[in-house]
Amino acid sequence: MTTMLWDYLVPGAAALLATVFAVSAFGKVRDHRGFAASLEPLGLVPTRLLSAAAWAAAAGEAAVVAAFAGYALGIGPAGWIAFGGSFALLAVFTAVILASLRRGSSARCHCFGRSGAVYSSRHVVRNAALGVVAVAGGLAALPAGAPGPAELAGVLLTVVTGLVAGVLVVVMDDLVELFA
Repeated sequence: MTTMLWDYLVPGAAALLATVFAVSAFGKVRDHRGFAASLEPLGLVPTRLLSAAAWAAAAGEAAVVAAFAGYALGIGPAGWIAFGGSFALLAVFTAVILASLRRGSSARCHCFGRSGAVYSSRHVVRNAALGVVAVAGGLAALPAGAPGPAELAGVLLTVVTGLVAGVLVVVMDDLVELFA
């Protein structure tokens, strides 16, 4: 069989999403109180449950990262779980951002463990783009027969590209502020 673009899409998409969710989970755990406090202005969670909601978000992200690690180790179904879990988390996070925007809230993105910009449409676009990556990666991870042998250099290039793109996503608010 011949190697297809799909054979390279999966590792690149996995690297991008795993980077974003790993940094996000780490940031939420590192500054748990700050993240929990950032949820209060959203008005979606009762005050007494803010800490639990913050832990749940970090745990969901960590589970996605663990699933990507399992997939990288050859546990086939872990890929579907990782990409599906990524999409599900992004859908929830996007719904929260949209609710904040509708309310005119001044809630700030504390997505990566530090206070970022006030939620705006760029956060929705960011999550939508990551959601597209999750869907594409999940579809590419579906077994469609025996894939051809992917070139190691191509796989490494897509992984590095995914890592760099993930870092750019993490620092998006900083980049926007720098060039504003």
